[in-house]
Amino acid sequence: MKQKAYIVEDELNNRDLLIDLINENFSNSIEIIGSSDSLKETKLFIAANHVDLLFLDIEVSDGIIFELLNTIDYIKYKLIFITGYSQYAIKAIKYAAVDYLLKPIDTNEFVAVVNKVILEKIQKNPVLEDLIRRKKFDIAEYLLIYNGETNEKIFMINIIYIESDGFGSNVYHGNYVTSSAKPIGVFEDILPEELFFRCHKSLIINRNFIKQVDKGRNLSLTLKNNVELQVSVRKKDEFLDWFKLY
Repeated sequence: MKQKAYIVEDELNNRDLLIDLINENFSNSIEIIGSSDSLKETKLFIAANHVDLLFLDIEVSDGIIFELLNTIDYIKYKLIFITGYSQYAIKAIKYAAVDYLLKPIDTNEFVAVVNKVILEKIQKNPVLEDLIRRKKFDIAEYLLIYNGETNEKIFMINIIYIESDGFGSNVYHGNYVTSSAKPIGVFEDILPEELFFRCHKSLIINRNFIKQVDKGRNLSLTLKNNVELQVSVRKKDEFLDWFKLY
């Protein structure tokens, strides 16, 4: 059975492109049952029709897509966001593990993303829920990190450093450490670079917790909690530039 798709996109050229790409690549698995450039029209349509898959532009003619998502049971739908937003916002989308397409749309990327979405089961995503509640794709002053049992809210200003354990990461904050299944590269992508620096392949540090920098072949950092960490040789010059810059 084909999955029924609805497109929300306020640029006519992009809407036509999405329709063409779906028809050319997914005619056997996706049926486009409608499209719109407004929140109001979309809400009325999906209330009256069965829809499986939503392609969602973030900014449309009458508002921001989160205003719509806050008023519907969006968990029922598979979501693909289409965005021309800044890199900072895209980091938030990546962190939420939400599938998205960046404008201008690349055909190969489109096919890969849609293939992934149509095959996966709909799953509740607490990080996405948090972003939608705040009505914008923006990294807040905190992260939600799944610790194996619950989603733990950790404020960025309290993160001292993050250390890779080979598979996931350990986030040191205050007097606590929270283990995450996410690799350290994900945290490098989403944390603001003015505050955090990946000084080693297995280490990200918060500049606000650096007490002392000892220069040598390898830079040695002493943190305010007296933990000593090393900057890799290849990251030495980059670290010094970053430390002076901000």
